[in-house]
Amino acid sequence: MHRSRWAACACAIALAVLPIRADAAGVYENAATESALLVAPQRITVRGTVEIGSSPGVDATMYRILAAFPARSWFLFWVEMPFVSVADSAGIESGPGDFIARARARVWGSHGRALSLLATVATGTGNRRFFPYSSQTLDMCTSVGFVDSVGALQPFAIVGYEWVHRVDETRYTDDTAPANQFRITAGSDLELGAKGDLRGGALLLWYSTGAERSLLFAGGSYDWTPMFRLLAEGQVEVGPEPQRVGDWSVTAGLTVLF
Repeated sequence: MHRSRWAACACAIALAVLPIRADAAGVYENAATESALLVAPQRITVRGTVEIGSSPGVDATMYRILAAFPARSWFLFWVEMPFVSVADSAGIESGPGDFIARARARVWGSHGRALSLLATVATGTGNRRFFPYSSQTLDMCTSVGFVDSVGALQPFAIVGYEWVHRVDETRYTDDTAPANQFRITAGSDLELGAKGDLRGGALLLWYSTGAERSLLFAGGSYDWTPMFRLLAEGQVEVGPEPQRVGDWSVTAGLTVLF
């Protein structure tokens, strides 16, 4: 059970880059992040990842550094700092993205089950040139998550709402405009022996404009040593074509466990 949670944390927390379309204005999303926060263990962790994504007109690479800190036995806090490089018809440009803070407060737990409150704040410190990888606005999300342990499986479910703040632009449509959203994440982690895990799930979003998005994510991790963990992840967006932000992305990373 504990190894399953470690693997879900190490793999799911890696953020997959969603490449933007040339005419898209949708919000950058990582389908795996909230589930990672939900199952993360109470342990200091430092992680570095590289994500590569591609879509018509835009190529993007994101380098992300993450650190997690257990402030209490029931409370976990982590911070993320991405560095973004985008290449499109306007050329290549690089710089810092949005600094993100996340927290989990576990309110109930028993026999491998746990109920938690989750919160995320994107500070908007990046450049709008990298939108949707940075927004220069303050976005906040609150959620309720439940995780269970059934043998080698660790199913999870999260329900939440995000308040999104963006500058109005005439190029936005009801399909592409960033907006407040209701969100559901569901999936499971599967333990494979003593050192490996597989995990996967789906993220569904319903926007206040009427738009909808669907994302599928999957990945795995391997314990190279007790201190170092290798991870890999992929993501694909399968919602209605006019409402997609990106097509696919791949992620690789290394986690250091303290």
